[in-house]
Amino acid sequence: MTPKYYTEFVSQFKTKPAVNQVEANPFFQQKELRQVMAKDGVVLEAYFLLGHGNPTLLTNPTILALAEKYGKNAGQIILRFENQEGFVVLPKSTNPVRIAGNIDIFDFKLTENAMTVLRTLDTGKGSHDPETPGLGKRLMAAYKIHD
Repeated sequence: MTPKYYTEFVSQFKTKPAVNQVEANPFFQQKELRQVMAKDGVVLEAYFLLGHGNPTLLTNPTILALAEKYGKNAGQIILRFENQEGFVVLPKSTNPVRIAGNIDIFDFKLTENAMTVLRTLDTGKGSHDPETPGLGKRLMAAYKIHD
């Protein structure tokens, strides 16, 4: 879902969605899409919220410095940032230590300065661009969706 697609399609819906699940993390904060959705009161639910294990995100010096400052790990800083930004965050893990850490993000709050610094990490690019030229045609050819 991109701002273009949201505006083009969702604006026609009689009933607006309450939540829109899209890729979002500190490197891809979906700022423009969130502004468009906010007009309809739609909340962003993040997937790939920890960058889908992206080592560049999880070892980012800014995030690691904040983790040290707050006595947390990189994932907890990222989840807390997303939570404070208003994202619905539902992290997935099968690792008991990570599960416990993912829950343990409510005993601290990032300062506004920390939030501002984390907002600067946004590259505006995700792992997939649904507006890639020719993508729709390739998908239509790959899947039988019409008789």
